[in-house]
Amino acid sequence: MSTYNSICKNYEAETVTLGNGRRVLIRPVCRNDGQLEKDLIEGLSPETRRDRFIGGSCKASEQLIELLTDNDHQRHEAFIAVANSNHSQRAVAVAHYARDDDGHGCECAVVVSDDWQGLGLGSLMLERLIDSAREHHLERIYSIESADNVRVKSFAKSMGFTCKADPRDYTLLTYTLDLQRPAFGPTKAAAQRVAARAH
Repeated sequence: MSTYNSICKNYEAETVTLGNGRRVLIRPVCRNDGQLEKDLIEGLSPETRRDRFIGGSCKASEQLIELLTDNDHQRHEAFIAVANSNHSQRAVAVAHYARDDDGHGCECAVVVSDDWQGLGLGSLMLERLIDSAREHHLERIYSIESADNVRVKSFAKSMGFTCKADPRDYTLLTYTLDLQRPAFGPTKAAAQRVAARAH
């Protein structure tokens, strides 16, 4: 049995083919994914890293990696997209959410490697977070972003999020999706899982 299966045996991995034919394996994050996440963070362009960490040149410290890989599937949910590169595995996207203390909502974050952006991978990763949040009966999922992050605006709108300015800090915007609104059918991620099981 593989290390992944022995640690995350209750959660399914899915191989997804993107529009340009690239294939990735999307699965929950495990404790032994630290080096994959570290390499992804350190390989981001300054612009992408600034957007992900709201202006900071965040370093992939041991403390940060430990936090990002502490995936208990309750208070913290996380997914990773892994691709084969030069006969080795490489993380090309990660998505996380952390449940609020009140248990009603969760804050999320998604980052995609620069050379994998524009292929729909970010949407797939976020859809998995949304599916998981709904399965855990959360009421809302949100992301706090810099007002200077122009790339997130159209992306969030396309995913059904609404935007509000932070009254305490005009440099920040909060994008929120109401998970209690009736969904018009399953998300793309859920539909893909059904299709995969049918074959």
